[in-house]
Amino acid sequence: MRILNTSVLKQLKRFELFERFEINSRPASAAADRCRPASLNPLRRTRFAKSRRGEQSRPQTLSQKGSALVITLLILTILAALTVEFAYEVFISTSSFSNWSNAQKASLAAKSGQVLSSEYIKEMGSRSYTYPGEIMLPSKYAFGDNTILIIKIEDETAKFNINSIIYQNGLTNEDAMDSLKKLLEYLNINKSLATTVADWIDPDHEPRITGSEENAKNSFLWNVSELILIDGVDEEIFELLKPYITVYGERGEININTAKLPVLISLHNDMTETLAKKIIDYRDTSPFEARSDLQLVSGMETIGNQILPRITVKSLYYRVVSQASVDEIIRIVETVISSSLTVQFWREG
Repeated sequence: MRILNTSVLKQLKRFELFERFEINSRPASAAADRCRPASLNPLRRTRFAKSRRGEQSRPQTLSQKGSALVITLLILTILAALTVEFAYEVFISTSSFSNWSNAQKASLAAKSGQVLSSEYIKEMGSRSYTYPGEIMLPSKYAFGDNTILIIKIEDETAKFNINSIIYQNGLTNEDAMDSLKKLLEYLNINKSLATTVADWIDPDHEPRITGSEENAKNSFLWNVSELILIDGVDEEIFELLKPYITVYGERGEININTAKLPVLISLHNDMTETLAKKIIDYRDTSPFEARSDLQLVSGMETIGNQILPRITVKSLYYRVVSQASVDEIIRIVETVISSSLTVQFWREG
């Protein structure tokens, strides 16, 4: 390619064709670059540089821009999902730790309730009689914010000891059997169930009625909940019996000051509902301080003397239910404690 002289360049510049010509006519060597006049207009020199850069860069197409947008949106979606998942994991972890912490606080508060109840039991032990049979112990101690403690103390001696129907030597206690049958009858439960219970407890394997010795324990009940294992005892019957029976008390004595109506009626075959209500009315005014005081109740002059060996006026065992709640977490500790503060039964849930 031939090299342009100065006069030709001046002519091209006059017609403003330099830029187009320069783009289409690049010099083949460094010598041609040296021949380019240094007095080019600075504005046109800038345009020249921009034109050269424009040649070297390719403009983005519409599809490339769309792909970039899709990738950007995808990245944002992934980041948003990760953020939500992270926040959820933090929430779950925080909630789990909070629930665990509240459960520990509630458990400790419920156990503290058992300690508080022992003070009441010790005080009642110093008295000559026990009355009433059921109390809600107010808590005088602060256990922290949002913590509620409820303590219920119930006289376990107010109930009929179902183990008392069989003596320690394995023989049948006929008076206690009659009481159990009368209790079942008053509660509209088939009284033949008493015979099945006796076969479950007694040590022999001789059935009193057909099938009553099948899978029998042949030992005393450890807990009233075992009754549900006996043939003929379903959930409905168990719930009817549960408030009035116990397995605690070696002699099977019933506290006349605290026994409920069905238990009082079961004490003697001649005990009527009217007589039992008279006993309740009398003790509400003047609790019995001695067993012999039962004969002071109108109508009890005759049978009162007959049931004296089976009654007491003082509790020997207490059932304590201590319930603590922290926010929505609840823990319950249930125990049976003797008057000497010996724990006979413990359950926490």
